[in-house]
Amino acid sequence: MNGCFLVFEGPEGAGKSLQIGRLAERLSACGAPHTVTREPGGTAAAEAIRSVLLDRPELRLDGIAELLLFSASRRAHVEEVIRPALERGEVVLCDRFELSTRVYQGWARGVDAKTIERVTRAATGGLLPDLYLVLDVPVKVGLGRQWQDEDDPGQLAFFGPAPDRIELEKRSFRERVREGYRELAAEDERIVLVDGSGTPDEVEARILALLEERSPDRFAAANFPL
Repeated sequence: MNGCFLVFEGPEGAGKSLQIGRLAERLSACGAPHTVTREPGGTAAAEAIRSVLLDRPELRLDGIAELLLFSASRRAHVEEVIRPALERGEVVLCDRFELSTRVYQGWARGVDAKTIERVTRAATGGLLPDLYLVLDVPVKVGLGRQWQDEDDPGQLAFFGPAPDRIELEKRSFRERVREGYRELAAEDERIVLVDGSGTPDEVEARILALLEERSPDRFAAANFPL
């Protein structure tokens, strides 16, 4: 069976990492070969760039600088991790890909779409996922999952590790991010919005139902039970 490239997307607090982990566990239980990876990251070079992009909130980076750094990371990631795994026939589960660039640097930061397209094509060689699963939650829900007080992020306790540079953005930025995902999903059949509210079990059930609908040969319930 050919490889399958699935990308999980969504705003902060949507639950991407949790659902990727759950799907990976199911693939392991079925003996299905798969690779779990993330952006920015996945290779030594890409992880180093990730540190600059996310772990240094004091750095001042505009949308173009972010675009170029994310794209440099993506180039290494695609060539060293994603393409080889797909060529081996694996399912690749990726936490973010170029859709994040279109949303965060394009929709939310205001970088021109044509500029993003040119740079991204150079980085990916035209590689696109089979499906983007965008976990869609209201901004208030995402903030509430991350901060003790969703109305004042950055001032009170953050659930989990210290917030990265993007997670420290204002609520208005998060609103633009969610709007961008919803607008792009309306234009591209590869991008599917999945209701990310409710319990993890409920969200997982929605994802599995969608995967069975889109790719029954690989994700049929008989071989990949709920």
